[in-house]
Amino acid sequence: MLSSVSQDGHAENKGQWRQKKMYLYRGSASHDWTHSTARPDQSFVEDVLTVCRATEVACILISKLMAAMSSTSMSASAGCGGGDAAAAMATQASEQALLASDRYARLILAQINKMRLRTDFCDVGLKVGSRVFMVHRLVLAASSPYFSALFSGGMREADKEEVQILGVETQVFEILLDFIYTGVISVTVENVQELMVAADMLQLNEVVSICGGFLKGHIDPSNCVGIFQFLEQIACMEMLEFTENYIQVHFLEVCVTDEFRGLSKDQLVRLLRSEELRIEDEYQVFKAAMDWVLQDMAKRKKHVVEVLEPVRFPLLSPQRLFKYYRLQPAGGTADSSKEYTEVTKSPKENKMYSQLQPAKMRPRKKARKYLYAIGARFDTFNQYWTTVSSLHQARSGLGVAVLEGMIYVVGGEKDSMIFDCTERYDPVTKQWAAVASLNFPRCGVGVCPCHGALYALGGWIGSEIGKTMERYDPEENRWEVIGSMAVPRYYFGCCELQGFIYVIGGISDEGMELRSAEVYDPISRRWSALPVMVTRRAYVGVACLNNCIYAVGGWNEALGALETVEKYCPEEVKWDQLMFMSAVNGLLYAVGGRAASRDFSAPVTVDSVEIYDPHLDTWTEVGNMITSRCDGGLAVL
Repeated sequence: MLSSVSQDGHAENKGQWRQKKMYLYRGSASHDWTHSTARPDQSFVEDVLTVCRATEVACILISKLMAAMSSTSMSASAGCGGGDAAAAMATQASEQALLASDRYARLILAQINKMRLRTDFCDVGLKVGSRVFMVHRLVLAASSPYFSALFSGGMREADKEEVQILGVETQVFEILLDFIYTGVISVTVENVQELMVAADMLQLNEVVSICGGFLKGHIDPSNCVGIFQFLEQIACMEMLEFTENYIQVHFLEVCVTDEFRGLSKDQLVRLLRSEELRIEDEYQVFKAAMDWVLQDMAKRKKHVVEVLEPVRFPLLSPQRLFKYYRLQPAGGTADSSKEYTEVTKSPKENKMYSQLQPAKMRPRKKARKYLYAIGARFDTFNQYWTTVSSLHQARSGLGVAVLEGMIYVVGGEKDSMIFDCTERYDPVTKQWAAVASLNFPRCGVGVCPCHGALYALGGWIGSEIGKTMERYDPEENRWEVIGSMAVPRYYFGCCELQGFIYVIGGISDEGMELRSAEVYDPISRRWSALPVMVTRRAYVGVACLNNCIYAVGGWNEALGALETVEKYCPEEVKWDQLMFMSAVNGLLYAVGGRAASRDFSAPVTVDSVEIYDPHLDTWTEVGNMITSRCDGGLAVL
């Protein structure tokens, strides 16, 4: 045996190794040890494995040897050790794996490229400009659908020895050809656009993706418009969306560049219509549009109405607009004064305008907004509170709404005195002014804007719950009673969505917190019942976000202060309960309120502010209010 040979037997030992190795090569493919009467002993197997570990037949040989040994073990242990043998076989099988070598793929690709450079096995020439590149049809056909169709799609070029490629520069094609054969490409600021255009034409999608990543890494406010126009030309939609989002986020830096003023009329209108423009106020959109017109007044004045159409003029003060107009030089915007006057017409002068275009009455989704908790203002960009002028009449249980860029405060009570007065806040002058009073004094009233008017619903009117509804016309400065609620309630949530008014929860005339919800159509003046909520809620915060209605927190006698949230989707016609509260910049804000009481003590008024992100389904606490508040109202401007 090999294991017992002494040092004096080197030569014999070497011969025996060679002899057994030859036997293995000759017999491994045909000899079946599993059915042979002569079985190899353990030491022989170990020696054979040592010899074959470095050979190409090792895997085949090992499997046969293991099968033979397993058969022997199973025969010896029949009736008592079969389970152990089966376990051993299962363990051996589980040790097999399908492995891959990236290095092998790189080596093969490098070898094929060497063959190309030596023109070994090349079977077609590609003529680009004045140069002919010798290539392999199979390699190019595998690299892109373009070449696959060219060489195997029944086209006449399939059998030609030389094929001409048009529309690509010679240097650019050489770089792309190197990528096909190596997987490596040199992208620079100077050649990225040419490479992307050629790669898109030749359907080299990986190169298009690489160039797109390069552009993402080099985009800035000074070049993003040029990149946007380039991507629009080649219809690279994924990168185009990224670039458009970049322009929207950096709009204030982009709109002052020469590239921005070089946009086409359609490109400009597309950008100005976006809800995603990150701006301080709507005047900046107006200014950007007018700067574009003034860049080439002679040719662009005919587009002034179309370019200014996306501007939300109801959010701009007439004084600021006319001041801008007066500062323009003679012969400038004066030539387009007729169109300018028509576009800037106030919705107060055009009631139909305000009713048909409610989106123009609201700030853009990503515009800087201020969250007003009567007496204080929260900056949603910088997330800090400042004080603003106070109401003429202090009160709680009031209704708050925004109409035509103004904040209205309706009704309320103080020291058991219920009010019918209405005040209006002008964010430009930063002053409150009294307007027409309600027909009935109300507290716990629901107030909601809809179709250019203000609606006051229900509420407590002294000895009973008010069933009536009133509508305020800002042009006539007058409230009128228009009907009754289907279910009288007070301290409920109220909001407008898609031209309908929704009322949610509240307290019934029996003093019971409600789960019910209803929707009112101001056109037909009809009420319709909605599915009930999971939880009874009074003093509930209600807001619209992404075409859904959120009912946040609230209170009921059984559970006290509520931390749950429910969402109603009109399309699905059902309520869903969300995580443990006015929508701003695509987020939901919950401000102030009362915290749950402990040990039967009085509820505590809180000053905290929380933000809900519907995409992450999470709440985040931000800066606290200057003064804790509850039973107040919120408005967004």
